[in-house]
Amino acid sequence: MDTVQMNRRANLRTVLEELSAEGITGAVTRASVLGVDDRELHAMLRGKYISNESAREIEWAMQRREGWMDEDHRRGLLDL
Repeated sequence: MDTVQMNRRANLRTVLEELSAEGITGAVTRASVLGVDDRELHAMLRGKYISNESAREIEWAMQRREGWMDEDHRRGLLDL
């Protein structure tokens, strides 16, 4: 798996955790908030390719800047 896909998958998990912390649970509800189909969300979590279109949609839905999903945001956590 390439680095961008690894980052997108890790960042997808991060935004799903944020949604859960806000009380937004359930696959269908979270997928709806992110602007993706619930089956697509499940497939992405299981390793399906996360397209540029899906990544940009998730960024928009979560009020992140364009390209955020492609970046590694875990480094700061490893430095603790």
